[in-house]
Amino acid sequence: MKKLIARTALLLLVPMSASAQDVDHQYHGEGYLFVADEATVGPAGGGGGEVFLYKGLGVGGEFVKAGSPFGEIMVSANAYFCVPSTKKNKFEPFVTGGYTLFYVPGVGLPHADGWNIGAGANIWLTKHAALRLEGRATHGGRDISIDYEPWGNSYTAPQNVFSFRIGVTFR
Repeated sequence: MKKLIARTALLLLVPMSASAQDVDHQYHGEGYLFVADEATVGPAGGGGGEVFLYKGLGVGGEFVKAGSPFGEIMVSANAYFCVPSTKKNKFEPFVTGGYTLFYVPGVGLPHADGWNIGAGANIWLTKHAALRLEGRATHGGRDISIDYEPWGNSYTAPQNVFSFRIGVTFR
C-alpha cells in the first residue's frame, strides 16, 4: 500500500513541476518588411528576417530594392543582437551588421561588395506584430556613372548610403 501511495504521489508531482506554458515564450525567428528614403538612391523597400541562435544573438538576411527605374538591388547577410522583449517590456532594441552584395539589373557589370551596420527597435503592439524603426548605414557599390541608351537615363551607383527605415516586424 505504501508503494502505491508513493507511486501515485510521484506521478502527480512530476507533471506539476514541469510548466505547461512559458509565460515569456521565446520566439526563434522574426520577419520584417520596410520602406525607406535612401538619400542618394531614392525610395527603397525590402524585407528580411532573423533566426535567433542563443539569447538574442542571431543571424539574418535581407533583400532591398532601391531607386527607379534602374534601381540597385542589395542583398545582405548579417549578424544580429537584440534585447528580447517580455510581456511587461514591449520595447526590443537591436543592432545588426554584415556583408552586402550590390547589383544593378540591366547593367553589364558584375556585382560589387560592401558592408552595412544598423541599429533600431521593435515596438511590439500585439503578440505577433511590431512597429520597426531602424537607421542603417551601407558602404559599398561602385563609383560609376552610366548613361542608358536609348532611354537617356543616367545612373550613379552610391558608395555610402544612410537610410531611416520604418516597417513592421512579425513573428
